[in-house]
Amino acid sequence: MPYDGKGHIMCENSCAQEGGTSAPSKLELPADCKTVTLGVAFFDLSRIPEWASSDDDCQVASFFQRFYAMAAEYIEPAGGRIVKFMGDAGLAVFPEESAEAVIFALAELADAARQAAEAAGLDAYLNVNVHFGPVLAGSFGPPGAKRYDVIGKTVNIAARLGRRGLTLSAQAFRRLSEDGRKRFQKIMQPITYRFRS
Repeated sequence: MPYDGKGHIMCENSCAQEGGTSAPSKLELPADCKTVTLGVAFFDLSRIPEWASSDDDCQVASFFQRFYAMAAEYIEPAGGRIVKFMGDAGLAVFPEESAEAVIFALAELADAARQAAEAAGLDAYLNVNVHFGPVLAGSFGPPGAKRYDVIGKTVNIAARLGRRGLTLSAQAFRRLSEDGRKRFQKIMQPITYRFRS
């Protein structure tokens, strides 16, 4: 791939212009950016915004810090990687060979997060959406503050599965063993699979 002399890949891309014609344009990507197929898990705690807006900021921050540590304790030993946290939500990725271990670790995390929320006096639960597909992975961000991230339609699909509990897309479901699949219930329109808790 061509480089711009600053360590960035310059990709040729056809962009539709007015009138339906196409012209090449340059897209600047990090030097380590590559397309990889990964499992993507988007998880967030329900009912937190209302509590966070009414409680002491230090209490909220302390709870989030415990939640972040808990997520790492479950996801990373199973073979997953936490990409980032955003308040009461997080994004994690994992390779195909770790799919089943990470998916069931996420189920355990959901239970642990529910217990932690109840101990803090919160009626909150963890929603987890998992999809599998190609992403652009690399060190994104401004100079001096780049960090690993994943971008693409696969991430957007994971974020929008939008059901309560642990939900898998059909692509993620197919990465499970036969025994693993028995622990999920098929949901239609669109086809997803909900964990039988």
